[in-house]
Amino acid sequence: MSRGDEDAFQMLYKRYSGKVYNIALRYQKSAFLAQDIIQDIFLKIWQNREKLAEVDNFPGWLTTITRNHLFTQLRKQIPQLSIDEIEMDPTVDVRQDHHDVDVRELELLITEAIAALSPRQKEIYCLSRFENLSHKQIAAQLNISYDVTREHMSKALKSIRSFLIFKYMSPLFLLVNFFFIKK
Repeated sequence: MSRGDEDAFQMLYKRYSGKVYNIALRYQKSAFLAQDIIQDIFLKIWQNREKLAEVDNFPGWLTTITRNHLFTQLRKQIPQLSIDEIEMDPTVDVRQDHHDVDVRELELLITEAIAALSPRQKEIYCLSRFENLSHKQIAAQLNISYDVTREHMSKALKSIRSFLIFKYMSPLFLLVNFFFIKK
């Protein structure tokens, strides 16, 4: 193939396109995007076919260029402004815009986490956080002991924390695991 043999390229494509597809699909979650990535990767291979003779471990090399391509694609999806653009336009407050989005996203996740609580935990959490009642006041209002109130509140907070870590942080962990942790 390094000498331009199209039949060899076809054989290589048939043998390894599934591997590229699986890697791409695992992280892009779209069959359409995964197909595009296969085309991009094999176009790069064809354009740089002269260098293939130097590759000792083609499957490993293919995995590496696929990951690098995916990383580049992910970086392109994140809007970036240069420092000069921010300094030139005083009305641009990138930190505030991102902060607003993060806060709204976090509020939605917290609402979802609260909805997932047991009815008693939800009731105690809402009385504490939204009506600013103390544990003693909640216990008196619900006619339960102070310790039961504290236990339900503790479980509610742990549940909400776990939910947020799973929902909010898992995409970051996936990205870090994909690109920086050897399998």
